[in-house]
Amino acid sequence: MPPRQKPSSSQVVLQVSPRAAKVLVATIAPFQVQRVNASTLPEQTEDPVAALRALLDVQPLNARQVGLLFGREAFSLRTLELPSSHPKEIASMLELQLGKLTPYPRSDILFGWTTIGSFREGYTSVLLAIARKALIEGVLQLLKTKGVQPLWVGVSTEGLESWGALQPAPKAPPGPSTDLTALIDVDFASTDCAILSRGRLLFTHSIPLGADQLASSDQAKLRWVGELVRLPRILLHEEIRGRIGRGVITGVTRDMEPIVEQLTSQWGVSVEVVEALAAFAPTPAVTQSVQTTRCSYAALAGVLGSGKPPRIDLIPPEARVTHDLQVRSKHLARFVVSSFVLLCLVGLLYFERIWILSHYLTQVTQRVTVVEQVSRQIVQRQDTMRRIHAWMDPSHSALHVFNALAAAVDPSITITAVAYEEQQPVTIRGRAGTGTAAYAFFDRLKQQGGFANVQARSVTTKKGGDAAEADFEIVCELPRAS
Repeated sequence: MPPRQKPSSSQVVLQVSPRAAKVLVATIAPFQVQRVNASTLPEQTEDPVAALRALLDVQPLNARQVGLLFGREAFSLRTLELPSSHPKEIASMLELQLGKLTPYPRSDILFGWTTIGSFREGYTSVLLAIARKALIEGVLQLLKTKGVQPLWVGVSTEGLESWGALQPAPKAPPGPSTDLTALIDVDFASTDCAILSRGRLLFTHSIPLGADQLASSDQAKLRWVGELVRLPRILLHEEIRGRIGRGVITGVTRDMEPIVEQLTSQWGVSVEVVEALAAFAPTPAVTQSVQTTRCSYAALAGVLGSGKPPRIDLIPPEARVTHDLQVRSKHLARFVVSSFVLLCLVGLLYFERIWILSHYLTQVTQRVTVVEQVSRQIVQRQDTMRRIHAWMDPSHSALHVFNALAAAVDPSITITAVAYEEQQPVTIRGRAGTGTAAYAFFDRLKQQGGFANVQARSVTTKKGGDAAEADFEIVCELPRAS
């Protein structure tokens, strides 16, 4: 299947013939012809791309992708009826028929086909197009050097068929269902005849005479009319069922009235003359270009106006594979670039997050340092206040110790030392007149409640008897604050 055309503001289609190359640029929605141009050669040349090269030198293409039509005279078009209705079987049959239909080797030709219809059970009529590979590849190579990629390669006759479908319905009532329509497209150096049945292409015939020869020679006019007069007999020979019921002449139609009268009398049917771009409301500049170039733009306008590529696509398989690989490589490159950009964005966000967290951590550290210093000062102040409070607490002060001792001592007791440290037991040393007096002093300290956990560490008697003096050491704790 041919690749789909990408929607764009304007589309371009080229038509290449041995002596003429044409270009048409049009907008699609709505369809309007913007520009036409052509390059023609005064005589036949061996260079098949000479006219196209001259056109591209004068009219560079801004589009990267175009449609490409080849003139009918560059093809061999045959209508075949094959005994099958399956596409795969039809393709196999056509492969076998190629050797009989062309004198060229299989490797030197390109072919395409499209189904016309089934006119009897079990048979399918197809339109087969055969062209020299060298011609198409030469044109494709020239376009490649200009940076242009053809989306499809078709036959101008299919464009002429599409042009006929876009024309207004005829004023005369339609004839029988077997009547055929003959579209005659007069180009610069050739004439393309398309035989349609109910708008469907059945048969084509090419006449190697065009507007250039018809304008310069009466003999060419006679030959041209003779070819058209015998067209009904050609249809009978090709077993095309039906008769010509309507004729339409388009393309270069200047001074065609005498020829139209001859055809009307010979065929016995109405023959109309229709301007190729009349149905598309061309601008005066486009009309002037058509008259100046003396070429037909019917096939070009038809294929773009239909919005569909031709059914017969003759892009070489190698070119199609190359194009597909290029498209896939472009998609892969875009994917790689997109992935790289995405990774860069992710990396940037990651490093930005790290930087933000680092900055936040620095701020937190600074705040913690300040808080730590303040808390240390607070702890120091609390400790100082605790000490002050302890010293101010009457139950833990030295005055309390001395008051408790004064309350418990009597004349027989002599206090020699009092050891007092904060949060430590109080050690009391002294001398008693007797050991009994020392124990009595011990009992009074325990009973008065000024001390807690009063213990007599030692009581030493220096002399025997109750009258002997005694040294004592008492350890007691200060009561805890409530």
